[in-house]
Parts: sequence; structure tokens; C-alpha cells
Amino acid sequence: MLRRRVSPEEAGLRLADVLVRWLPEVVGHSVAMARARALVAGGGARVDGAVRRAAGRPVRAGERVEALVRPERLRSRVASVDRPFRITPRSILYRDDFLLAVDKPPFLPTHATADPSRPSLVASVAEYLRRSGAGPYLAVHQRLDRDTSGVVLFATDTRANKGLARAFEGRKVEKSYLALTVRPSPLPRRRFRVSAPLAEPGQGSVRRVTVEGSGARPAETECLVREVFPAALLVEARPLTGRKHQVRAHLAHAGMPILGDPVYGRGGDVPRLMLHARRLGLAHPVTGRRLAIESRLPTDFREVLSRLRP
Repeated sequence: MLRRRVSPEEAGLRLADVLVRWLPEVVGHSVAMARARALVAGGGARVDGAVRRAAGRPVRAGERVEALVRPERLRSRVASVDRPFRITPRSILYRDDFLLAVDKPPFLPTHATADPSRPSLVASVAEYLRRSGAGPYLAVHQRLDRDTSGVVLFATDTRANKGLARAFEGRKVEKSYLALTVRPSPLPRRRFRVSAPLAEPGQGSVRRVTVEGSGARPAETECLVREVFPAALLVEARPLTGRKHQVRAHLAHAGMPILGDPVYGRGGDVPRLMLHARRLGLAHPVTGRRLAIESRLPTDFREVLSRLRP
């Protein structure tokens, strides 16, 4: 049980706000606002002895707040299934004095989150560089969603950083994804293009990217249907722009959401979002040599494919 009094500095904050401030001292990690709101809505918080279920209720100085703390319920749903990751030689797709490409597994955030106890790909790469005696420099220009697997490229030398940044910002990096999608009716052409401006969610809103809307920017994705199954498609998607959730939002907009996508589609009998970053093609930012870095389909993706095929 957490018991504290509201300080004069905290007066006026919402009940959920003060819980988000206080709970890390009890559970040892940051707590998402959604979890704090759920605690309040579930009747787990009292103010001056009375149960309060309104997470947005302002608190007053001197009020006594009590909260029933169940640590396992305060971790976010995604954090509870994060998979620790340690880089091995098998995980490295490309390495030289300037660049490092890693085969990212699913169920792993690319960047560190607000919860320091959660693993991340960037933290794993930094640890690997320390173990191997390489310098501490690490620049990140790319991000894959937590449940997306595949190629992630890092700069490990300052001499490569500016050129790599220019390549990503100037759309000179060729990206190719493989996705298992819902089979629409009628079937799309074998090759098609989705051109739909995308607007990112605002601060504090839902995570869903929307087509059109305020602040929407041009976005374009080339698609190739590689296989047709009774209830699904295997699609290769090549984003020509670099918007957040672009492949996921564009395929859903085209009537073929990715299997296992909880934001733009539906779950279904698949282990995760069935999206894999298969290939990156670019000119080396220092030597100019052409690079093509590829990642094999991970085991879970191959298993779903084998179930879909006759």
C-alpha cells in the first residue's frame, strides 16, 4: 500500500499525475499513465479514505492518498512480453570501421523507453561495442517498431554519421519490407502503389497515424504481391518516403492490414505484427561503395508462412 500526502507543490495536479510521480519509488520502474489511470478506475486509490475513480480529479495540498500497488499490473502490456537480447556474431549482418548492421528480433524496442528496466536494441548494441573494445560512439538514424524484425543500421564512427544522416533524410536508402496481410476482395494488381499523405498523432493522443488530417505530409509506398494464399497475401513493400508507421498505415489504407497489427488491423492467429525489414540498400557514407544488407525471415515468420501455404 502506497500512502502519501499531497505537497503544496503538487496541489492542482490530477490524481493520476501524482501516482505516476510516486509509484516508481515503490515498484522500482516508471509507470505508464495508462496503468495509473487503470489503477484509479479499478478502485485502487483512496483520497482521505474515500475511493476515487476519476483519474483526472485534481488533488489538494494535505490530502492523504492511498493506492493498492500490484507491481505485475503496473507494467505495460508490451513490457511484460519484451524479450532480452544479447548480440552475437550471428546477429551482425554487416560491420566495418564505420557502420554496424544488426538483425533486430521482434518483441524488442529499438530505442530505450521511459522504463529503464526494459531492454532495447540501442542498449544491446552499446553493450556489444563495449565488450568488443570498440569506441563508445553510436549514432541512430533508423527505427523499427517493437514487434518488427529485420535490418537496423548504425554509425559507429563520426566520419560516417553525417553521410548516413544525409542518405536517410534524402531518401537515398532503399528499404524493402515483407509483410503478411489480409487478403482483400477483389485482389490487388501484382504491382501497385499507395500514395496517401500521413499525419502523425499529436502529443498525448493515440498512437495511430491517420491518412489526411492536420499536418499530413506526402507519403508513397511501392508494393509487390509475392504470394497469394486463401486468406492472406505476402507483400513486399518499398517505402519511398520515411513516415512513421508508413507501411502499416498504407497497407491498411489499401484494404490489406498486416496480420497481427493491433493498431491498424486486428490480431488473429499469429504471434505478432507480421512485418520484417528485409533489406537496406545504400552507398557507403565514407567509401561510396554500394551496400546491400539483407536479413533472413525469422523463425516465427517462416512458421506462419508454412501454415498459409498449401
